[in-house]
Amino acid sequence: MLTTADFPQADRLKQVGDVAVAVANDRHTDDEIENFIGLHSEGRQGRYYRRAAEILGLITTERNYSETTPLGAEYATLQSEQARIDFLGQCLLENTIFREALLYIKQHNPTDDQLKHWFYNIYPGAQGTANRRFSTFLNYLKEAKLVDKAASANRVRKFAGAVVKQTKKLEEGIPGKPVERILKTLSTTAEGKTIQVMVDAEKRERANQIHWNLVTAKAAFLDSRGIPAIQNGLIDLFSKSNNETILYEMKSISQTNFIHQVRKAVAQLYEYRYIFSAPGAKLCIVTNAPMPKDGIWVSDYLTGDRSIAYEWTEDYQSFQCNDKSSRILERFAP
Repeated sequence: MLTTADFPQADRLKQVGDVAVAVANDRHTDDEIENFIGLHSEGRQGRYYRRAAEILGLITTERNYSETTPLGAEYATLQSEQARIDFLGQCLLENTIFREALLYIKQHNPTDDQLKHWFYNIYPGAQGTANRRFSTFLNYLKEAKLVDKAASANRVRKFAGAVVKQTKKLEEGIPGKPVERILKTLSTTAEGKTIQVMVDAEKRERANQIHWNLVTAKAAFLDSRGIPAIQNGLIDLFSKSNNETILYEMKSISQTNFIHQVRKAVAQLYEYRYIFSAPGAKLCIVTNAPMPKDGIWVSDYLTGDRSIAYEWTEDYQSFQCNDKSSRILERFAP
C-alpha cells in the first residue's frame, strides 16, 4: 500500500543524483549532503533530497548516516551528463509509481490534466499536497527525458521496453508451468538461502547499465511482436507464446571476459529451466556485441551441442543472430 513517504518531495532530479555523489565523497549526514549539493536550509532540503535518493535506490540511511547502494556507487562514477540522465531514468523505471505512470502514458498518451487526474487517484495524501507532489513527479519525468509531447499529449520517449516489461514473484513460476519445485525450494532452509544468494547476485548484475539496456531493448523487441516480456527475481527475461517458452540471460561482454560470461550464462539458463520446471524451454544468451573472432567455436558449441541461441545488439534497438540460432529461436528470432 502506498504512503506519502513513497513520493519524493525534492524538486530537481539532477540534485537527487548529486546526493549519491555526495555520499560517495564522504558526506553522510543531511547537513553535509545539503551543503554538497548547493542548498541552504539548515538540513531540511538535505532531508528531502536524501529521502528522494533513497526512493530511487541510490542510498540507504540509518540514524542520519547515509551510504551508497551499488546503484548509487555506480552513478557516482559516471562522468557525462547524458549517462547520468539515462541512469536516473533507469532508477525511475525501477520505481513502481513511475513505472505505472509511464505504462499509463504509453497506453493512453494523456494530456497534463489527464495525467494529473491519474496521479491524484493514486496519491494517498491531501489535495494541496498532491498538487506539489505532482509537480515534482512531472519534473522528474521531463528532466530524465522519459516523456515528451506531441500536440498536447504526453508520450513515452525512450526505454519503452522497461515500461512494458512485467515483473513476477518467484513463487508465481512461469505461466503454464508447475510451481511446486520453486515453492519447495523456497521453503527449504538450506536451498532457500541458496536461492536468496542467487537473487542478490542477479540484482547486483542488473544494476549494470549495459545489462539493464539489454533487458529493456529485448523487452521492447518482444512487445513489438505482441509477445509478453516478463522478469522475476532470477530470470532476466522470459516469455511464452503459442505454448512455447523462452528464457533469456543477458550478459555484458568484452574481449577479455567473453568466455567467462558465456559459461556463466549457460549454467544460469540450465538452473532456471530446472528450477522453474520448464525442460522444453528455449534458451537464449543476449549480449552487447558479436562474438570475438577467436570465440567463433563457441557458436557451434552453443547451438550444436547445447541448443542455446546467441543474439547480440550494438545499438539496443535491433538484434542479430546467425542461422543456427534463428532456427532454435523460431518465432522469437530477430
